[in-house]
Parts: sequence; structure tokens; C-alpha cells
Amino acid sequence: MQNTLSASIRRKIIEFNPDLPDAVSISELCKQLGISRPSYYKVKKRYLAEGNKALNPHSRAPKATRRVHGDQTKMVVLRIRERLRKSGWDKGPQSIWFEGVDTEEFGEKIPSVSTIGRILAEAGVTNTNARKRPRGAWMRFARSYPMEMWQLDGMEYRLFDADGTKALIYQLIDDGTRFDVGTQCFDRLENGEDAIAVLQAAFDAYGVPQQLLTDNGVAFNQSRRGVVGQTEIFLGGKGCQGITGRVRHPQTQGKNERSHQTLVRFLDAHTPKNLEQLAKLLVQYREHYNYRRHHQALKVGSTYLTPGQAWEAGEHRGAEGTPIDIAVLEAKAVTYKDRQIAQDAAASGEHANTVVIAPLQSENAAVPARTVRLRDQSEDVVEIRRTNPQIYYRGRIFKVPTYLVGTYQVVATATGYTLFSSTDGEECIYFPLPVRVASSKRLVPLWQVYGARIRDPNPAWTAKMTDYENDHYPAVVAS
Repeated sequence: MQNTLSASIRRKIIEFNPDLPDAVSISELCKQLGISRPSYYKVKKRYLAEGNKALNPHSRAPKATRRVHGDQTKMVVLRIRERLRKSGWDKGPQSIWFEGVDTEEFGEKIPSVSTIGRILAEAGVTNTNARKRPRGAWMRFARSYPMEMWQLDGMEYRLFDADGTKALIYQLIDDGTRFDVGTQCFDRLENGEDAIAVLQAAFDAYGVPQQLLTDNGVAFNQSRRGVVGQTEIFLGGKGCQGITGRVRHPQTQGKNERSHQTLVRFLDAHTPKNLEQLAKLLVQYREHYNYRRHHQALKVGSTYLTPGQAWEAGEHRGAEGTPIDIAVLEAKAVTYKDRQIAQDAAASGEHANTVVIAPLQSENAAVPARTVRLRDQSEDVVEIRRTNPQIYYRGRIFKVPTYLVGTYQVVATATGYTLFSSTDGEECIYFPLPVRVASSKRLVPLWQVYGARIRDPNPAWTAKMTDYENDHYPAVVAS
């Protein structure tokens, strides 16, 4: 009912008695007064409850007084955000709210998540993104209980040493609770031996799940290739069923793929330079991720649980321990092989029932210590093309402005890498060696390389480089 009825109309409604012999109907009265039947009944109901107060509309003033947060709250919000950013954790309004509540930094007057968002926007520290698809449009899938299914995936990570060495991280999480059960790192290519080691350590610590979801990598599951891999045989012996997503469909392993972003952001903030430092950081990451970081996919009522809380609260439904017969694994591989042949008209059908068991790598087998590197350009001459304005150095790609397109003479020493123009001999690009970057990504813009300089830089390029150095190399810049 709109609060626009005058006191006289309200009086007529209150005084009207439809039970009198000469009274009109309620519908006729509403038509005469120009009101709806619900409005009539609401006024009557309020009169019975409040008396003559029904002659006046309810006050539109807010029931709770507006809470104004001062500069102190704004300082706390920005301080928490900066601390989360430097630690490599999510720094959005929800994450800041949880951190402030857990540490009791907000005090008694706790700002809402929307208030924190407004504070961040007013401070100009938020990124304005285009409108994304609403979360309600996505259908989420997750197991209901811990230990029903785990997800395993491998991820290459480039260390912050002079050579940009790559390490392989195996991330293993529980599907239903997002609990990290065994993330570990190795210095070799993705292989079945290390994958089995990661799984065995997790099984010893937490038990065996019913299923293990992976991609179709040869280190994990080869059934879609018509092959029974050693990891599948290992899982079958433990009573765990190995399953995979569709080929070239990483969304099936979306929980693990998304957790890679959180892990990389954390590691980049701490710049590990060797495998030992990386392993220690993974221990710290698991502790904070499992027991301190509230997961926004684990909402219960009006709060969000940490993966550790969800893991401990749920009923664990692991594998029964009955080994899976190798014949079952072979039959599964045959089924995939038959389907592949049926879909490929050019293939012959004589190998439809052929199953291959992949050999287990021996302890002395040579596994490459590093993945294949990007090919560096010629040692003497570098050509920067308009369709691909970038240069290569030790497996990294550095994006440069398009106006630097041309051919350059390379001069590389122990302390610097310089490109001189082949036209006039002027220095055009330089960065000190060893390369110092604050990101493990393979492709980075040149202004993110510490100490880099280019010929005739525009003000925007210089400003971005200055802000980046002040943000990521404050100690070096200050000295």
C-alpha cells in the first residue's frame, strides 16, 4: 500500500461498516474513494492494532540510524588491503572484511562489505572491470561430503633465479570442501612417479578418497588413449577410481584451475629463488589457505567457512579399500579406444581391443630436469616486428612499444643486455642482468623489468614503470 492516502480517506475507511442495511459493498466503496481493496484492508487492520494512529502513514525514516565511518576506519581498511596485497592473498572487500574481523582490527564498529567496497573505490585502489556474467547464471557442481572426490593437477612455475628455472607443482584439493590435502613441488617434468609420490603422501595423511579427478595428461590418466597408466594402477590398488574430464575441457577441473591463481599470486609475492624456498612457501600457503582464508564458495547461512572448517565439519566418505581389478581398468580403456575408432572413419578397427599398459619409470630413469625453453633470438641481430613487438631472453618474452619496430644489433655482457639500432647506432632498449622481475609469468611488458629503459619513452610508459618500481622494489628504489 502506498503511503499517499489522506487522513480524510483513512477516516472514511475506518468509519465504514459494511454490515449496515443501507451500506454499499466494499468494492463499491473502494471505487468511490479511488483505492484498491488491499489498501482498504490494510487500513482496517492497522486501525484494529494501533487505533487512531492509522489515520497517518508510517514514517519513512530508516529504522536504524545511518552509521558513518570516519577516517580511522578508512585507514584500517586500506592498511589491511595493503597487507593482503603484499602477502599475495585476495584483497577484495569480502577478504578485507574477514581479515579485519578475525584480527579484531575494526573494533566494535565493523563496516559492512559494501561499505568497504565504497572506501576502496573512493581511494582509487579498485580496478573498474566491464560487467561480467552474473554468478547466478552459472551452475556449480561439487561433491556433498569430504573424501568423495579429490582433484589433482600439475602446474609449471618459474622461479625468481637468474636463469628463470621452472619447477612443477602438483596441487591436490578435496572437491567438496576445497581443502588442500597435499600440494608439493618437484624439479622435473610432469611424470607419473612424482604424481604417485604426492598421492601416497596424501593418502597416508588423510586416507583414500572414492575418486580422483585429473586431466588427460600421461602422468595421471591415459584411459582415453586406450592405455592403462601406472597412476591408474596405483589408484586401483588403493580402491580409488581415477576419472578425467573431457579432452580440451579444463572447466571440469575448474576448482583446481582457479586455485592455481590463488597459489601463483601468493608465490609471486614471496619470490622463491630455489626449490627449497618454494617447498617452504607451499607449507605456509596450505596452512593459511586451509585454516585462515575464508572461501567464498563455502557459504553456510550468513558466513563463509574456511576449507579446514568445512573439512572437519563434514562426514568423511572415503573409499572402502577394496582394490579395483586391473580387468576393469582395461575394459574402461577398451571402451574409450572403441569410441575413438568409431568416431575416426580413417582408422582401422583391427586395434579396437588392444590395451597398452604404460611402463613405470624406474628410479634410475632419466627424467628431464627442465621443460623445453623458448627459443632465444639470434645472438647478434634481433628483429622486432609490428605483428609481434616483443623480444626473447632466456625463455622469457618482453613486450615493447610498437614504435620500436625494426632491426637491432645485440650487445650482451655479464651486467646488461642492450639493443642498438641498425640504422643510426643509437641505444634503443636496455635492461640489467640478471633479469629482475616481480612476476613468474613468461610474458611481461618491459616496464615491469627492474632497471629497463627504452629510447624516447612516452610519459605513460615512464609513469607505469615508476609506479611499478615503487610498488615492487621499494627498498632498491629508496637506496
